[in-house]
Amino acid sequence: MQALNTGALANGWLISGGEGIGKATLAFRLARMLLWPDRPSTASSLEVPTIARASTLVAAGAHPDLFIAERLYDEKKERYAAEISIDTIRNLSHFLSHTASMGGWRVAIVDTADDLNRNSANALLKVLEEPPPKTAIFVLSAAPGRLLATIRSRCRRVDLRPLPDDMVADFLIREGAATGAEAARIAQAAGGRPGFALSLALGDGADAIEAVDAFWTAARTGADVSPIAQRLSGKNADGVWPLFQSMLIGKMAQAAANDALAAGQAAGRLVDLRETVDTLFTRGEAVNLDRGQMVMAAGRAFRSVFAAA
Repeated sequence: MQALNTGALANGWLISGGEGIGKATLAFRLARMLLWPDRPSTASSLEVPTIARASTLVAAGAHPDLFIAERLYDEKKERYAAEISIDTIRNLSHFLSHTASMGGWRVAIVDTADDLNRNSANALLKVLEEPPPKTAIFVLSAAPGRLLATIRSRCRRVDLRPLPDDMVADFLIREGAATGAEAARIAQAAGGRPGFALSLALGDGADAIEAVDAFWTAARTGADVSPIAQRLSGKNADGVWPLFQSMLIGKMAQAAANDALAAGQAAGRLVDLRETVDTLFTRGEAVNLDRGQMVMAAGRAFRSVFAAA
């Protein structure tokens, strides 16, 4: 807030953290604050009145000085593109080349940089190299280590940490999304990510949690994962599948972190396994690979790691 109030805010910011931890929430709150012309010079929080014009325009996706770079929806294929295209980043560059329509800041949010391809990543780098004055670019990433080192070096970094399970459970209860033991179970599965916990509570979280637990147990012991693969292949698993992917990746990351803290020998193998499975899911989604095949391949990757342990 001090940097914001004194006008010394950096142009580029890298906001990192797991899926659903609050990266976009923070970025949009910062955007509303920057785009609020009546912002007090001594503001101590990111709270902007909901009746403020900046709030209503941002909420409606209609603020002329806010640009969101994200994967576009393909009407013909009825699904989102696998990547953020170079054309989207070129449009971002064009947006920043014009004076702010409302006389203040121009704000861009890249949600997320993990979806950039090589060309669009290089185009974003050029944008970050020479940003115009009074410009803020918030680059979101769940895997900042995969980004171009030059992109990371041109941004101030904010790492969002997981919240304690009890805080996430309390959040679910306050939102009316879950109660008691259910809230506690979902909070534990969400790995400290309140936004993801809410997605679990309001969607197919119960089925996804069960599928992850079943896969984790079977894959680590070399048992057959085909029943889980079959369960996730059907059309009725459309809501479960993205939650399953995110929780499985998060569970592997947490297992690696726990082993590293305990000075264990498996941390490196678990990190490599996480990268392998994450890449498998990402590439599989890009080429529309059958979910069952992806689950079976992930099971083989698990067996190769744990059989050697």
